[in-house]
This record gives sequence, structure tokens and C-alpha cells, in this order.
Amino acid sequence: MSRFSWRALLTGLVSLTSSGRRARATEQLIIETERKALLRLGALAGSAPIQELFDAMAEELGRIVDIETGEAFQDMAGVSRFDPDGLMTFVAGWGPRPDWPSPVGSRWPLDGDSANARVFRTGRPARLEGGIPVTGSISRRLGTINAISSIAVPIFVDEVLWGSATVVSDRAKRLPANTESRLSEFAALAATSISSAQRREQVQRLADEHAALRRVATLIATGAEPEQVWETVLSEVGELCHANRAQMMRYDSAESISIVALWAADGTHEEMPVRWPVAGNSLGARVASERRAVRLDDWSGVEGVVGAAVREHLPVGTSVMAPVFAQGELWGGIVVHSPKGEVLAEDTERQAGGFAELVSTALANATGRAEVRRLVDEQATIRRVATLVARQASWQDVCQTVTEDLARLLAVEDVRLFRYGDGDGTTVVASTGLLDNLFPVGSTTVLSGDVAVARVRRAGRTVRLDGYDGIAGEPARLARKAGLLSTIACPVFVRGRLWGVLTVASPQPGRLPERVVQPILDCIDLIATAIRNTEAEERLRASRERIVTATDEARRRFERDLHDGAQQRLVALALELRTRERLEGADVTATADEVDSILTDLRDLSRGLHPAVLSEGGLATAVRALVRRCPTPVRLVFPDDWPGVNDLVEIACYYVVAEALTNVAKHAQARAVLVELTLDNDGVRITVADDGVGGADTANGSGLLGIADRVEALGGSLSVVSPSGVGTTLIADLPIARRYAPSVLDGYDFTAGRV
Repeated sequence: MSRFSWRALLTGLVSLTSSGRRARATEQLIIETERKALLRLGALAGSAPIQELFDAMAEELGRIVDIETGEAFQDMAGVSRFDPDGLMTFVAGWGPRPDWPSPVGSRWPLDGDSANARVFRTGRPARLEGGIPVTGSISRRLGTINAISSIAVPIFVDEVLWGSATVVSDRAKRLPANTESRLSEFAALAATSISSAQRREQVQRLADEHAALRRVATLIATGAEPEQVWETVLSEVGELCHANRAQMMRYDSAESISIVALWAADGTHEEMPVRWPVAGNSLGARVASERRAVRLDDWSGVEGVVGAAVREHLPVGTSVMAPVFAQGELWGGIVVHSPKGEVLAEDTERQAGGFAELVSTALANATGRAEVRRLVDEQATIRRVATLVARQASWQDVCQTVTEDLARLLAVEDVRLFRYGDGDGTTVVASTGLLDNLFPVGSTTVLSGDVAVARVRRAGRTVRLDGYDGIAGEPARLARKAGLLSTIACPVFVRGRLWGVLTVASPQPGRLPERVVQPILDCIDLIATAIRNTEAEERLRASRERIVTATDEARRRFERDLHDGAQQRLVALALELRTRERLEGADVTATADEVDSILTDLRDLSRGLHPAVLSEGGLATAVRALVRRCPTPVRLVFPDDWPGVNDLVEIACYYVVAEALTNVAKHAQARAVLVELTLDNDGVRITVADDGVGGADTANGSGLLGIADRVEALGGSLSVVSPSGVGTTLIADLPIARRYAPSVLDGYDFTAGRV
């Protein structure tokens, strides 16, 4: 019995001795592994990017557990950072399985129960064994890989809880009892490397940040254009924050925000709208509400068109928007995006926010210059239109110029001018933009539904319309087809009556900014002036033409009265006197001669009132008669196939030639005269050119003024070139038929001289 006991005892002692040797060997191996790991981490902390340090820490954690368990590592090790906002960022992972619970850079709330949550709350190591309870975001995620146990130990950097080192296992076998102590020792030693690397990285990032700010400040100091400043700001911020996309946004109003500049790391940009609504929980709405830098880690919960567009077109992960203030008011914001599956660094808000704050004043200056330039562009537009009005361009040309210039000035997709007709009809009189195929110039539309043009007709004031959904009628259907989302319609009043409406429309999300209204109103004033001028000119021309017509008719009547009355009676008296002289031998010769003289004078007077030769032989015969009577040799060029024109035009042609030849005979001292009449689709052109002394003055009460009055009364024009010593060239252009504004001349009876 005793021999057996001694043998057993000796066997146990030998076994203990062997276990001790193995334990000491394992201890030595772990110590050596830790030493090599710390040397490796120290080297990485001195020069490598901090992410390489985190990756090495996760790998060395796994190797320590591998040695501790005495078998090939089948579990997963990771390093996480606790952020100031109470979330945890997973910074590195290592293990044989590719399906680590979360990607590097992902952020997790420390809710519920998990080893990491316990470390965050207590600052002490924590272990979960025999199945992880699903009571929080992290534990739910670990459940997707069937994790059974996990150990997390705190990492203190500069005596502050920085994060945790974690080992996760899906095996039923418990991890060794001293795993926490091993991991804690390693974490404590590795914290020095983290501290060193963070300080080095922080210094480098601050240096990069200051260099970026300095470059932007230098650019601004040189007076660069705002667009160039914005592009530089975005590229500097994007590279500084390691983003792949960046945007400069500007608030147009409380309801809309616009992209004014874009930057992408690869130089490409997706086709997306420029203007967006400020609504829901979008970045723009949150910044407008909170007036501070905001972060968005997940776009799946963003409501409205902004969230849908980003999810469909932009492969982004995290987004941060920092507000930009100008003169104390919220001007816009700088937005940076990380690639999909990646997370922006925890201090991105600070970097983007600090950058935005430092450049706010500079951006305000640049914006001020842009505002000045915008005002200059507005004034240039108004000046161009005003010049057209001053030059008495047609109101149609003025309106078309307005639509084209406003579309370019306001950067909108459609500008259209409608004229209200009788009833509910409207006619497009000028247009530029995407509705040209649907509502071309000259097209007439019957108003229906509650579209902007109909609202202005009813209210007589400026109307805004933010979309055409739910509005009945064909115009609204066509507007929806074109994708219009925002419309401003301003009434056009002429002499106190509602004449028409000018619309500015865009398919971009968000309302058109309020600042576009004033340029529209300025242009509308000029349109109204052009229409008033045209109507006044048409009334004046109609009045002058009525006067000329009435004068010519009076001359005809006077000539006819003379011919049929006094002239015929004198002819009869002369015949009677001659008969008496022949039959009775009475001496009436002197009396008869006096009657003949009076008759001749009456005939001359009659020809002066209206050329009988024009009525009897036409314009060609009448002009040839004028040429024959002219004392200066005249070369006449007259079309052989003259088709004949309006009586008013022929009378005007006759008097232009007659007065011009009279002036040549009286004043020109010319040796030769050219008279040429031509006819084309535009009208008649009369040219009278002499080689006389020149110096004719149309403003000095000469006969040229009468010619000009007659020509202009018919809507024509007269030009006189008469340099001294060279001769005079007179050119009169007369339209064959004039078109008058319906509002002025419709229904006028020119022969009767009344409406």
C-alpha cells in the first residue's frame, strides 16, 4: 500500500514538474512574443500611418491568445476606439475568418450588454461566456456569427479611457482564465505606441490643416474668383479629411439649398440636380436647425428626395456638413463624403468645422464680390434691354431678348412671356427653355386648372407655384411632363391693364430664390415701356396716315369740284364768247383771252392739288412727265413691269420725286440727276441723286421735311446724304402694306376717315 502511494506521489511530482516546465516555457514564449510585438509597435508608432499600428495591434493580440491556448488561433481579435459622442469605432480586426462582425471604420452605439459596453462603463476588463445575450447593437451583431464568448480589456492612453482590445470566440471551449490579464498587460504596453502615434499624426494633421488654410488664404488674398476659391476649398478639405467627395452648398432661402461647387477625388461627378429642398432630416435641414457641424453615418434613414437621390446616385458612407457663416448669417455649408463602406475620422467635424469657420470671412468677401458681379450682370441685362427700347426696337424683339437674358442671368431652365387674349386664351409671344417644344412662340393655349398663368390672370399679382401635382388641365399635364417643380409668374401691366404674364420655371428641387424676382420686375417694366411705345407709335402713324389720306381725298374732291364746277363753267363761257365773236362780230377777244387765262390758272391749280396725269396714266406716266418738265437733265430708271401698288403709296412716290426734282432745280446747281424706282417684297425704294453743290439740311424747313413727313406717315423712312460740294442723294423707302397693332387700328376705315 505504502509502496503504491509513494509511486503515485512520485508520478504526480514528475507530472507537476513537467507542467511547470511547460508553463514556464509558455510564459517565456509569451514574454518574447510581447517583446517582439512591442518593438514592432514602437517602430510603427514612429513613422507608419496609425492604421498600420492598429492592424498590427489586432494581429499581435491574436498571436498572444494563440500562444495562451496552445493551439492554432480560431478566434477573432480587434481594437476599438471610444468616441466623445458615446459611440465606438471599430479601428482594426484580425483573424482567420473573413466575416468579422463589422467593417473597419464602422461605428456602434454602446447600448445593451456586451464586453465592450461593460469596459466603456466600468473601465475594467469584461468577459461574456456561454452565449452572448442579445441586448444591444454589438451583441446583436455578434449573434450573426454565432459568437459564444468574448473578452474585452480597456486601453488607457495618457490615463484616459481610449478604447478596448477584444477577443471573440465561437467555440464552446472557454478561453484561458488569465486571458484578461495577458490582454490587459499587452494593452497597457501598447497604449504608449498609440499615444506616440496619435501625437505624431495629430501634429502632421495640424500641419496639413494649417498648410491647406494658408494656401486658401493666399489664393483669396490675390483676389481670385469665387468659383476658384470654392474649388480650392473643397479639394483641400476633401484631401485633408480623406474624403472622396465634397460639395459647397449655399442656402437660397429657408426652403432650398444649392450646390455651387463640387469636388471628387477621382475627378468624376454624377449627374444630379443643383438645387435641393431643405426638409426632413437631411444634412442641409439639420445644419439650418442646429447651426453646427453634423454627421450622418447612414443614409438609409434620410427622408425625401435628398435621401432617395443620394442612395440611388452617390455611393457614400459617412457624410459631414459644417456650416459656413457670412456676416453672422448662415450662408451655406461644406459637405464631405467618405466612400461607401468607409467612415470619416472622428475629428472630421472639427476639421471641416474649423476650416469652414476660418474661411467664412474669406468666403464672405468672395461672396460679396460675386454679389457685386451678379448686380453688374443684372444691370448689364437691364441696360441691354433698355437700349433696345430706346432704339425703338419692336416689342417682340424686346420680349425675346428679355427671355433669353433672364434665362442666362438667373440660371433657370425656362423663361416664357404670355399675352392674355379674350376669354381664357393666352398666346406665347417670347420664350427660351425646355418648354419650347410644348409651348412654342405663337401657340395659343386655353387656361385651365390652377396653373401659375391662370392664377396671375385672376389675382393680378406675382404668384409662386412649387409643383404641378394635383392640378388638373392640359397645361399642368405638360408642365409635369417637362418636370417643372418651381415657378414664379409676374404680371405685365400696360397703361393700367393686365396685358400678360412672364414666367420663370425650373425642374430643380427646391424653391427659386427670392432674389430672382427683382430682375424679373425690372425687365417687365421695360417690356411694358416697349409695348406702350409701340402702341403710341402705331397710333401716331395711324393718325398721320389718316391726315395724309384725308388731305389727298380733300385734294381729289377739290380738284373734282373745280373740274366739274368752275372749270367747266369757264370753258362754257369761253366757248360762248368765241361763238358770239364769230356769229355776231362782237369784239370779245380781250374778254375771251381773259377767260382762257383764268381757265389755265385753274387747271394749274388743279394739277397742284392732285396730279391728274397720275390718275389718268399711272405712276410711270406721271413720273416721266415730272422728268420732262425738270430743267436739269434727268436719267430715269423705272421698272418695265411695274405691277402697280397701293394708291397712297403711288401718290407718295409721285410727290417724293416731284419735291426732290423741285429742290434740285432750285438749289442744287446740278448738271445731271438720277431718279430710280425699284420694287421688291419689302416695298418701294425711290432714289434721287444729283451732282450739285450738296449741303441740303432736312431740319431747316426745306421741302425735304415735307417729304419726310409724308414717307414716315406711311411707315416708311427717308435718308439724305448731302456733303458740301459732292451732291445730294435722297433715298425713300415705302412699305407696300403696313401691319398695325390690332389694339390700335382694327376696324379703321381709311377712306372714310373714321372707325
